[in-house]
Formats: sequence, C-alpha cells, structure tokens
Amino acid sequence: MPFLTQELIQLIETIYRFVKFLARFPLARKFLISNKYEYGHTVLDPLAMTKVEKGILGFPKLPKENELPDEQWLSLLLGVISVLTKKEKIYNLSNESVSNDHEINSLESINTQIKAAKGKKDLTNAVLNLKSALRIGNCDEQLEVRPKNVTDIQLESAFSEFENNLDKIDREIEACVSKFSQSGLVISFSTNEIEQPDEELYRNLEEIARFLGRELIKKQTVSTESLRSATPNPTLQDYEKLIDPLKVKPATLTNFQQDDVFAYMQVAGSNPVMLKQIKEIDSRLPISKEKYQKIVPQDSLEAALQEGRLYLADYSKLEKLENGSFGGQKYIYAPVALFAVPPDNSQDQNLLPIAIRCQQTPGDENPIFTPLDGENWMTAKTVLQMADSNYHELISHLAQTHLFIEPFVLATNRCFQPDHFVRLLLKPHLEGTILINYGAYTTLLAPEGSIDSLLSGTLKSNSQLVIDETLRHLANFNDVAFPRTLEKRGVNNSKQLPIYPYRDDGQRVWDAIHQWVEDYLGLFYRNQSVETDEQLQDWAQELFYKGHCHIGEKGDGRIKSLTYLVDAISTIIFTASVQHAAVNFPQSGLMSYAPAFPLGCYSPAPTKPQQPQNFMGLLPSLKQAQLQIQVLYLLGSVYYTKLGDYSDSFLQNEKVKIAFDKFKVNLDDIEKEILIEDSQRLVSYRYLLPSKIPQSINI
Repeated sequence: MPFLTQELIQLIETIYRFVKFLARFPLARKFLISNKYEYGHTVLDPLAMTKVEKGILGFPKLPKENELPDEQWLSLLLGVISVLTKKEKIYNLSNESVSNDHEINSLESINTQIKAAKGKKDLTNAVLNLKSALRIGNCDEQLEVRPKNVTDIQLESAFSEFENNLDKIDREIEACVSKFSQSGLVISFSTNEIEQPDEELYRNLEEIARFLGRELIKKQTVSTESLRSATPNPTLQDYEKLIDPLKVKPATLTNFQQDDVFAYMQVAGSNPVMLKQIKEIDSRLPISKEKYQKIVPQDSLEAALQEGRLYLADYSKLEKLENGSFGGQKYIYAPVALFAVPPDNSQDQNLLPIAIRCQQTPGDENPIFTPLDGENWMTAKTVLQMADSNYHELISHLAQTHLFIEPFVLATNRCFQPDHFVRLLLKPHLEGTILINYGAYTTLLAPEGSIDSLLSGTLKSNSQLVIDETLRHLANFNDVAFPRTLEKRGVNNSKQLPIYPYRDDGQRVWDAIHQWVEDYLGLFYRNQSVETDEQLQDWAQELFYKGHCHIGEKGDGRIKSLTYLVDAISTIIFTASVQHAAVNFPQSGLMSYAPAFPLGCYSPAPTKPQQPQNFMGLLPSLKQAQLQIQVLYLLGSVYYTKLGDYSDSFLQNEKVKIAFDKFKVNLDDIEKEILIEDSQRLVSYRYLLPSKIPQSINI
C-alpha cells in the first residue's frame, strides 16, 4: 500500500484512539497534558521547539489543555479525508471518471457546517450529516462489488489488519480506564473538573473513522491496480484524470503552460515572495538588448532598467540541497529567472518571463533559456516551478511560518501571567501550533515520509535547510514585518509593479491588524512604560537567549518603545495568520496538480538549447502525482477558526470591544475590496480574504 495512504490510515487510527479515550474517560484531557512549556532543543537542534514526551497510551503530552485538538478540529479533519476517499472511489485510469459532483458537493457543504458549528449541538448535527452523506450503515454501499482485478484475499488481509488495530486500541483504553477506576484517582478531582463526554458525538466520530479507514484501504487498492497498469509515459490527460474528481480544480489546470500564467504565479501563486527588483543586469543572466526586444517588442532593456520594471527570482538557497532518491531518482536545481513588467503604454501590464538559467553558475552546460527557445523553454519553466515548489514547502512555509512561530508560543506562555494583556492578545494566534509542528517533524520530516518521497532533495539536506532558514528568519526579526519585506525586495511601488495581488491584499490586512494592535496596546500602556513592564522584558529576553530571535529595536532582546512593540506584535500575528494562509492554502487550490507545480524533478535539466527536451520527462510518475494530491489537498483544505475570532471573555472590556469592532469593520471592508478586484485578475487569488484566514497555524 502506498506510504501516504498508510499515513492517512495511521492518522485515522490516532483520531479513533483520541476520540475513544475522550468518550470512555471523562478525565482524559487531564492526563494528556504536562502542565509545563519546556524547551526541547534536541528535536530540530538548535531550534527552540517544545519538549513533547510520549504519555499515556502513546499520546504526546502537550503543555496545556488548549493545545490539544478539540472535537471540531477532529471533525473537520475527518470531513476533508472523506472528500479524499470519494475522490479515490471514482478514479480509474483506464476509464473515464464517473461523475460524483453531488457527493463531493455534499461533503464540502457539510465541512462548512462543521466549521461554522457553535457549540456541541451544532457540531453533533453536522457530524450526523457527514455520517449520512458517507452512507455509513447503508447496505448497498457495504455490498458494493469490488473490481475483478483486486483479490478478496488482498482486501480482507488489509481490512483485518486495520480492524485488529482498532480492536487493540479498544482493549488498551478499556484496560487504562479500569486501572484508573480501581486506583480511585477519579475521586480526587472535583465534579467541575470532570467533563462529561458527549457520547453521541464521540460514537459518530468513531464510526466515521472506522468507515474511512476501510474505504481508504479499498479505494487505494483499486487505484494502485489502475496505476500499475498505466502507461509508463503518461499524458497531461492522465494527470488531469487524477485531479478530475475534486470539486475545486487547481486554478492553473488548463493554462499553466502560458507564459503570462507562469509569471503570474510569482505575484499570486503559492510562493509569491521571490521577486526582487534589480537596477542592473545580473551577471548570471546577461541577456542582450537585442534578445530582450525580440521577447518584448514594444520595450527596451534600458527603459525597463531605468523605470524599475525588471525583477529577479533567485533560488540560490537551494544549492545546499542534494539530489534525493527515495520515491525515484530526483534532481534538485537552484535556478535564477528574470521577469519584466511591460511599459505603461501596454494594454496588459501582467508580468512577463524573460529568461531562466537552471543553475546558478554560468557555463556551456548551463545555458540561458528564453521564450525564443521553443520546447526547451517549457522545460526550463518546469525546472523553475519545481525549485519554487521546494523553496515554498521548505522555506516559505515550514521554516518561515511554522517553525518561526514556535519560540513565540513558548516564551508567551512561560513569561506572561495568564491575565497579562499581551498574552491574552497573542494566545488565539498561537494555539494549535505545537501540535501541528509535532506532527510535521514526526511524520512529514520522518525518513520515508511525505517530504522524503515527494520533494527533490534528500531528507537530510532538506531538514538542514529548514533549520538554517528558520534561524535566519528569527535572527532577522526586524526585517520580517510585511511592509519591510516588500521594501527590501523593491516590490512596494505599485507604479513599477502594478499587478501584485499578494502584496495588495496582504498590505490591506496588515494595515488592519496593525491598527487593531495599536489601538489595543494603547489602552494598557497609556499609564505604563513599555520599558518598565517586567513580564514583557522577560519575554523579549527569553526570545533572544532561548528562541534565537533578535527582537528589540537593536535586536538585543530589549523593547524600548510602544511603537516598536506594536510592529513586533503585528508581525507575530500576521505571520501566524495571514502569511501562513498565503503559503498553506494554495497547496490545495494550486499545487495539487503536478504538471503545473512538480514537487520533484525526475530527469536532468536541459543543457543544450539546440537539443529539444520535452518537459513531460521531468514530471513525477502518476503514482507520485497522486500522492502529491493526497498530501496537499489535506494540508490545504482544513480551515479552522477565522481571523478576528476572539472569545467573549477577551472582549468583556468595553474599550477593547470598541477597538475590536473597528477591526471587524475593517476586515469586512477588505473582504469586499478583494472580491471586486479578484473579478479582474488573470487567475483568481482569494487566499487572503479575511474570511479564509485562520487565527493561527493549526494545520
């Protein structure tokens, strides 16, 4: 069975174990926490990660109860896995896909209900709807005829193993509950400390988990048989069949080969942080004036430079990576590319690609490719997209959001008293991060895990790059604020770079967050100096000495002004919410289609412009492409919480409520503005709609 499906089944077994334990043991949550935030510097040495030990029944012991997954998050996860099982159900490479739009639409609608649920009653009703949509208990579904090319023995063996695992979980939990009951430990807790489980909700979640495990086994066996008999030289149509069952198709499914769409991904794609304005031609891409004018006939190289319309995308950081081999021999490249904005008198001012060199060092075996190079141009673009996808997953996503935020989780919970106003503001934006990061380094970064299989580099070199770039980002904390990142890259001028949805939408939300933080902190520091707040200064010092974060005006772990503190807190909130949304959710909406966003490169890049090389040879196999869909659809489809969702207790202060109401109005206005602008965009970009931005990194 392919490893990713096995990982999904293990995830389902973990959910089943957790739900079963909660259902059978009212004190379960009390025994799954350590009650302390401690550093575990050996996890990803020397990063400031949380020390998470194995506890009862193999569960990780998280620091506090609010770090544990709640029923709503678990229900959403099962809902997204349900969509994946329906996708697998109808895929068969040798036949046309059977339409199941109604089933997919129904499941997506139920996931929306789960997300919107307020309280246990709403959630239980939504979960019941999910159970009904999956036809759990439906005789016709259970008696479905299996494909003839799959033997009963194979299926029954896999089913038996899965059921035995669940039965073992049941026995372990019963033994654990019995042990605690006999010890009399429950009696030592007061009645209000014992949460009575919602038996109906938990029972339904157990049944859904059990059903989905069996469905995944059955559908994956069918799909594996289809892929095994597939042609060794798949066509784009074959890759599209893998995607076809999904309700929402990747936005670039049919037009990714167009130059304008390729360039547009630099300003509205999954990794829209690479462009940097240049004032002179880079020595790695010495394009001539004549060639430039052939590519952009209405322009000149001199004018483009003088007017600030040339931009470089440099992937040199990937030079540290080594070619991977797990999942097939792969090749990693660190390309550099030149892009241009057409002059003001052009009808279309969308970015244009000008030139690509697949490796950093110029040479006869590393030529420059341009749109004038025919088939090799598409191959060079594919190499760049592979590099962009690897840079995205390792640096922009994992290092600069997930791992960057964890030191703030630790320091905030260790240094502030529970009622300190800075902690109360940050708390909703830090929840869930420890758990999801724990899952990342124990599964995604595990040997022979998802990253090892799908990305182009070796696991060891990938992991080291992630650590290095996390440390670099923390050390440069004062350059991480969103406006500062735009300024440093020279992309903040909308006259020079008029079309940049990530910048424009991000700036709107940054301004709203910054105003909200300024209004909120101003209420509490009106009669107190920032410098005399001992808890705040302890927080900054711990971030500096233990978190490797150079926070403070001078980067020395000392905060001297309210103005700086507003910028710093805004940066943390923006990174944990907006920036993570910008790099996480395009995984489903864009990156799930391997030909447009290959995570691995499976043949060498072209070295001779005069020798045509078809880009299809670089693409992953259909099996790897299917794994890419499974991983990225799951990671990019769980929307849990929403920016601005603060608790009622947090908003009890009337002045805080007034400031918050202004923030909510600003977010609502931004939503409307983005939707209006999006209707005119080359490719839809809605990842920074405030309604689509979770409060924290929880997936």
